[in-house]
Amino acid sequence: MAKRRFVVRFRGDSAKPAEDLERIRSLPQATVLEESSPRMLLVESDEQPLRELIESLPDWVLAPEQEIPLPDTRQRIKRPPG
Repeated sequence: MAKRRFVVRFRGDSAKPAEDLERIRSLPQATVLEESSPRMLLVESDEQPLRELIESLPDWVLAPEQEIPLPDTRQRIKRPPG
């Protein structure tokens, strides 16, 4: 099964619990790719083990990463000068 990327978000009132972060980091199938936000992690993992872990942690939610294509804003000539 191919690994996918997931956004893991902490919805609690305080900072992310260190013990929860350690459990996520120690998951053998998971790699934390980014942790720059105070409430979110970007994790690459197999879905099932990560989903089971997140469901066992209070105040955490899991969502697949979504890619949104950006429009090409370069100007183009619509017709050649004639």
